[in-house]
Amino acid sequence: MKASVPYQAELEQNFRAAYLISQFIQETISEEDEEELDRWMQQSELNMQIFEDLTDESMVRDFLTWYAERDTERKLEEVKRRLQFTKPGKVIPIWRYAAAACAVLLLGAGIYYFGLRGNESTVTSTGTETADILPGKASATLTLADGKKIDLTNLRDTIINNEVRIVNGTVVYTSTVSAPEMHEISIPRKGFYELVLPDGSKAWINSSSSVRYPSRFTGNERRVMVTGETYFEVAKDAAHPFIVSVNGVDITALGTAFNVNAYPNEDGLRITLTEGKINVNAAQRNEQLLPGQQIIIRPGEWEIRTIDISPVVAWTKNQFKLKNSSIEEVMRMAERWYDARIVYKEKVTDHFTGTIDRNVPISQLLKLLEATGQVHFQIDGETIIVTQ
Repeated sequence: MKASVPYQAELEQNFRAAYLISQFIQETISEEDEEELDRWMQQSELNMQIFEDLTDESMVRDFLTWYAERDTERKLEEVKRRLQFTKPGKVIPIWRYAAAACAVLLLGAGIYYFGLRGNESTVTSTGTETADILPGKASATLTLADGKKIDLTNLRDTIINNEVRIVNGTVVYTSTVSAPEMHEISIPRKGFYELVLPDGSKAWINSSSSVRYPSRFTGNERRVMVTGETYFEVAKDAAHPFIVSVNGVDITALGTAFNVNAYPNEDGLRITLTEGKINVNAAQRNEQLLPGQQIIIRPGEWEIRTIDISPVVAWTKNQFKLKNSSIEEVMRMAERWYDARIVYKEKVTDHFTGTIDRNVPISQLLKLLEATGQVHFQIDGETIIVTQ
């Protein structure tokens, strides 16, 4: 049995990170590898700083000086022979980079950085680290029919009345013979909430949003009203269609899952179907959506398109998932989730792709965007200043 190389796992990780960064620089990185690179960057402040350094022009100049002074090719071959990669299919052999000079240099720079500078590396403070804004959390207010408001933010196990309880932080309805009342869950900026409706349907409610619903569904339909953004997983009941009313539009489903984005500062009402079928009806027009389709409703215009749904529903998994997103789209999400004010000092036309958890301070999101070199930010209290 061959003896393992000291720190072999760490070396493999370093080579893998250098490979991913080289692919990012060449703009040949796949979506799967870009998500892996994003996850690696989010693991620590140091990883984020390494990425910034390895994509910095001054760092490349430093490496070229170091490279010229050493027999690097021989050392690369020696390291290659000694490493026993557990997943060779995912690690491109070093010699294959001979035809792509910048990739070779990035891998070499990675060895230089990780191997020779690794013990000296420190995270240097940047403008986005001198101030920060913390992310949102589970937070909601329940308004009862009599106008009484109940802050649900820190409630775990509480009896509200004879039909409403809080069990392990979740609103639970008990079927009673009393007449149904209208209740409303409202979410502030910097908040979200997961609700189980009286019929068992689930609703994920995003920041600056609300869902209004009866404490018990009666009659031949199950109707709720929403503002902002909500994702529904509807309990099946063919005899009682589930209807979401929003901005004069009715979305009808039997047993299905879909996202409704009705923020007033977005480009139209967006309804995205992830599972099942829904009918969208308004102003004497009716359209049926299939999974993977999104309808955008603007004044006098209905647009139906097939999209990648993962960025649309990423917020329900507490993630920002960007896919060719404009800076305005990203900042609108940040504005609601971090309760921040956005000020644009310059026009930014670049688009952004990447994934990051929503439970990080805003500086981490801004660093991910700044890594493109197309945009920069300054945090001033609760204000985010955007420049090129």
